[in-house]
Amino acid sequence: MATTRKGSSKSKSRNQSAQAKARKSPQKSTKKAKKAAKSTKSAKAATSSKSAKSAKSGKSPRAVRLTFSYEGDNVKLLSQQPVEMTVPPSDALGYGGQKGFWAELKSEKDKTLYRHVMHNPTRNDAEVFSPDPAEGITREPAPKRKGVFTVVVPDTGKGHSVRLCRSPVDKSEQKALPKSERGVRSLAAAPAEEFARFKLKK
Repeated sequence: MATTRKGSSKSKSRNQSAQAKARKSPQKSTKKAKKAAKSTKSAKAATSSKSAKSAKSGKSPRAVRLTFSYEGDNVKLLSQQPVEMTVPPSDALGYGGQKGFWAELKSEKDKTLYRHVMHNPTRNDAEVFSPDPAEGITREPAPKRKGVFTVVVPDTGKGHSVRLCRSPVDKSEQKALPKSERGVRSLAAAPAEEFARFKLKK
């Protein structure tokens, strides 16, 4: 009889320990779930803090790609496409009497928000090779200009329109230059002026 009691007591203790482990296992799974939730929250907080920092620094990953076509002096906006990218820093907004070609992002109140100086994609002039080797290369007005170009501006939410500025052609100044300088200096001899403006689609 004593042996039977010892065996029964051992089986009872085993059952009790198994029940205790079963009770503890849900607690462990609950703790693991809580830890996973905390790690998820911390990751979300880190992501939001990074986005907040990028917003403060003005480096937005959102931008707008504008595709234009031109034929002579006529420019048309072909498409407006949102893209995820960081645009280059803005060129100086305060300027006056400068020559060249650039695109500006304007607000609804005509405030310049962004300016990107670039090579003139509409080709006011072209290189002309003279049959006389002594004359070298000169630049002449391009009579039939035609092509496509793109401009990328930041998508700040405040952008209302895009303004294109270009220096006009000054043929008289080009002819007055020595022949040795005509192939080096462009026909863009006057300060840039607005020649096209397009309202952005919201």
